[in-house]
Amino acid sequence: MKLLVFLCVVALAAARRFHIPISERGARFQETVEVGGGYRLAEVPAHNNRDHIRVLTSRRMGETMYCMPERGVCFLMATEQRGGEGPDAALETELTQLERTGLVAESDTLTVQNDWVVLEQNLDRSALSDPRMRRFHQDLPLHRVDKLTGGADFLTETSGADTAPASKRQLIAGSCRNDAAPQRKYAATSPTGCGYGYEYLVYCAGQNSQYSECPRYHVTDYFFMTCLCCPEHTAKEQCLYCTQLSCSGYYDNTGVC
Repeated sequence: MKLLVFLCVVALAAARRFHIPISERGARFQETVEVGGGYRLAEVPAHNNRDHIRVLTSRRMGETMYCMPERGVCFLMATEQRGGEGPDAALETELTQLERTGLVAESDTLTVQNDWVVLEQNLDRSALSDPRMRRFHQDLPLHRVDKLTGGADFLTETSGADTAPASKRQLIAGSCRNDAAPQRKYAATSPTGCGYGYEYLVYCAGQNSQYSECPRYHVTDYFFMTCLCCPEHTAKEQCLYCTQLSCSGYYDNTGVC
């Protein structure tokens, strides 16, 4: 036990914390980035109708946990799917420079959008091999996500017509138009239809084949649920088996929606 405590103290002591001033669409705020000890922790306050987020990456596990504390949810994703993050030494060099030079404007970054789909709900945190990842917002439900690639078919929240009951009966009867098979489509996890889009900046430094310096990224993440739909369906309300993560059962962690 004493050895474990000592190792934890050493890991925490090795981490460096940076406070980066950011300007985004009229809002000014600080992003806090902690690097070292095998981890990266980024925290962005609420701004421009975006929620407060905390993002912890375990280099050893190769996984990232993305949490919205006030929303009451965390997502687990493969770090390599996120992209944009260089070695710790290069990142620390860039962050040190940014702290000295002052405000980072959104216009100075490359915009990246990541689309994620929920694969598995209410993960058992005890199965995570990294103790810090297990403890990170351990009171919140955790869901595994996978990155969506090009060609995904996204749904609107509503169809604008009272077709939902008939469309669902059509699916249950297995009678999609032209005898087509049902297919997966994706709906935003937020009832507003715009998805959980949460922004933060990822920095890296060094040379690559496209840029004289590794660019700074302004990242927006959207989280989607999977639905079963007929090919002609365009709205979530027309489909079946959409898992609405924002229901009351979800927030009280019963797993019942």
